[in-house]
Amino acid sequence: MTADVGHSPVVVSDPQAAALLLDARAVRVLGPFMGRALNIQAAAREAALPISTVQYRVRQLLACGLLRRAGLQRRAGRAMPLYEAPRALFVPFDSTPLDSDTVLSEASFQAWQRRLTRSIGAAWVEAAHPRRLGLHLIGTDDGLVSRNVEPEPDPAHPNSFFDHLLSDRAPAVWDSWGALHLTPAQAKALQRDLAGLMHRYHSVQDVGARAHLVRVALAPLVPDEDGP
Repeated sequence: MTADVGHSPVVVSDPQAAALLLDARAVRVLGPFMGRALNIQAAAREAALPISTVQYRVRQLLACGLLRRAGLQRRAGRAMPLYEAPRALFVPFDSTPLDSDTVLSEASFQAWQRRLTRSIGAAWVEAAHPRRLGLHLIGTDDGLVSRNVEPEPDPAHPNSFFDHLLSDRAPAVWDSWGALHLTPAQAKALQRDLAGLMHRYHSVQDVGARAHLVRVALAPLVPDEDGP
């Protein structure tokens, strides 16, 4: 692979380099170098990692051609080497050691999925306090099972938790799964609505805003291997 810096993606065809880019920890180190020249100390500060960790990963990235030396930064005493990576990379599925595109997607986003799961869990506990959380299973008329993680249900107020969750007193958290039966036109309309909603809030940068992790997903349902 030739690591020329630019906005057009550099295609990563080397299997060793492709495998390294499936490692979220290696990508975390690579990020500060993408599209600009930095020394290791500066990259470590941006990535919030120990210098020794960044040094180890830099050696790996150099060996795979994902980083290149970009000169020296002059300073009092010893000059510091600068390293640079392409602004954008493209890893073809057939360059990876994975055996399916599904596994490729899972490997690429597993770090984000872990963070999302932890973040939802923490907010769910906060919203439920002081009631205890549990898994609520309800049989449906068509023989399936509806499952919700929620506080112990109150038979007198069956929807009280979700009403509370949407109130101003509760943290802004939501986690919902379900299958919708849509025509192709309805599915495309929903897809565009979701994309527009993400774009609308992505551009908001108000003072005092707190980072929220959001995942929006929509896909034609593929039957589960273990059943419908």
